[in-house]
Amino acid sequence: MPVLRMKGHPYVRQIYGKVALQRGPFVYCLEEVDNGAGLYQLRLPIGSQFEVQPDDQLHAGLNVIHASGERWTAAEGWEEHLYRSDSRWIKESAPLKFIPYFTWANRGLGEMSVWIEETLSEDV
Repeated sequence: MPVLRMKGHPYVRQIYGKVALQRGPFVYCLEEVDNGAGLYQLRLPIGSQFEVQPDDQLHAGLNVIHASGERWTAAEGWEEHLYRSDSRWIKESAPLKFIPYFTWANRGLGEMSVWIEETLSEDV
């Protein structure tokens, strides 16, 4: 079964430019326990390939999806500023792990996100 990049209607502002992963009947999500805090900083480049593998940390027989992604963090110096004209980002490679949506919140507290920003590899 292929991994599909699902997109929402362009009028839904909250998910504009984002994708959700689906494989067969399952929708997948990112969870903090696998990907670290600040899931909003993660990006999935358009050309990323997916690797589907079984994962024994979840229920037996369930697959997870691995992909090469990016974590975009703001440049330093924002401590006491809400706005500024400098909008540089620090972009780092980040391995991404997506789990079936219905399995989240079984391994501790933390963030979860179904939608992830999709980017061109040269975006900054």
